[in-house]
Amino acid sequence: MPPAESATTRLGFNTASLFGYELDQALGVGFGLGFRCVEVLAFEGYRNAAGQIAGLFYDRLSQAEIEGLAERLQRFDRVAVHAPFWDVLPFSPNACVREATRDQLRKTLTVAGTIGAETVTTHVIPRLGYAFEEIRADVVALYRELGDVAAAAEVTLTIETGYPREIEEFAGLVHEIGHPAVGANVDVGHLRGLLTEAEREPEALAHAYSRLLARHVESLGDRVYHVHLHDVRPEGVRDHREAGTGIIDYEALFRMLAAREYRGLLCFELEEPEPVEALARSREVVLRAMEAAGL
Repeated sequence: MPPAESATTRLGFNTASLFGYELDQALGVGFGLGFRCVEVLAFEGYRNAAGQIAGLFYDRLSQAEIEGLAERLQRFDRVAVHAPFWDVLPFSPNACVREATRDQLRKTLTVAGTIGAETVTTHVIPRLGYAFEEIRADVVALYRELGDVAAAAEVTLTIETGYPREIEEFAGLVHEIGHPAVGANVDVGHLRGLLTEAEREPEALAHAYSRLLARHVESLGDRVYHVHLHDVRPEGVRDHREAGTGIIDYEALFRMLAAREYRGLLCFELEEPEPVEALARSREVVLRAMEAAGL
C-alpha cells in the first residue's frame, strides 16, 4: 500500500477544528474532506479561541443515545475521544468535586469503548496552589486506576502534552504510571512555554522548537499513543494554526515516529477563522510529509 494511501487510515481531525458546526455537521464536513479518522469531544457548551465547538458529555448519555452516537461514527475507520478538561478538578481537596470528576472520566472511558473508539485523551489538571511533586503520587495512582478502566473498555488512555510542564518531568510521569493502557498524546504545539526569550526570536524559533519536539518524542519512547497536529506561527508564537503556515517540521517529526513504528492516530486540532479551508489545506500538507517520511 503506498504511504499516502496508508496515511489516510491514520490521519484524522478533531471536531474542535470546525467551530460553529453542530456535531453531525462537523462529522459530515470532515468526511467530505476525505478524513476517515475522527476525534470527538466528550464535552459540550464550550468555546475554543475560534468559536463554539460541538460535543456531548458521555456520562449524561442514555443507552439509546450511546448507541446512536456509535451509529453516527460508523462511517469512520478509526475514532478517538477527547475527555473533559475544562471545569474538572480530579485532584481537588473537595471530595465532592474530586469524585464527580473521576466518575465522569471513568464513564467517558467506558462509553468510548462502546462507541468503537480506540483512544481517549486527557489532561493532568493541576491542584490549585500545589507543585506537581506534591500531587505526583495521587496522579500516578489515579492514572493506574483509569488505565484498568481503559483496558476493560478496550481503549488506551493518553495524557496530553502540557502538564507537568517540563519534558523530562512529563515523560517521567508517563513511565512511572507504567500501565500498558496509559501513554502520551504528543501535542506538537504545547511546548511553547519552554522557549526562552532568545529562542522566540524569528531567526532562532524553528530550530529551537524542533529540538524541543524531538526531545519530547524521544523521552517518551514507546509510550506515544496519540498525536495532535497543528502549526506554530512565529508571530506571537501562536499554536493551533493551519499546517504549513508555521515552524513545525512535520517530515522530521514523522521520520521519528516512523522509526518507532508508530501506528496510532494523528489528529488535527486547529483554531482558524476559515476552518474548512484550513483543515483541507492542512490535510494535503501533512499527507505529503507523511509520504516523504514513510509514515
